[in-house]
Amino acid sequence: MLIIRPFTSKDDLPEFAAAYAEGKLSYLAFAGKERIGHIFYRPSGDLLVIEEVESGGDSGLYDGLIRAVCDAAVQSGMDAVRFAPGVSREMLRELSVPVDETGLLTGLPAFLHNCKHCKF
Repeated sequence: MLIIRPFTSKDDLPEFAAAYAEGKLSYLAFAGKERIGHIFYRPSGDLLVIEEVESGGDSGLYDGLIRAVCDAAVQSGMDAVRFAPGVSREMLRELSVPVDETGLLTGLPAFLHNCKHCKF
């Protein structure tokens, strides 16, 4: 079973603890007990910046990770996230994520509601 959840101090993952100490937040993806992906992001003013997404090339997992962060942004009262230059624009295009030329994704509630890959 796939589980995507935020990193917490109870996780025994030194690289994520070090990133957290630097101000980065993360979600982790697990298949059973095996970590299969992650996403790093950080607050920046009135939005979140997504800095890294690792999904092993699985577009569905990639989509789930970015939607987890977008949902966290909405729950915090934010309407936008920015994708750092190192985040794959090719994967974002493949997933039809409507980012502008600067990597900004606005209208998060609508984006979360209109998921072409989700099955409701």
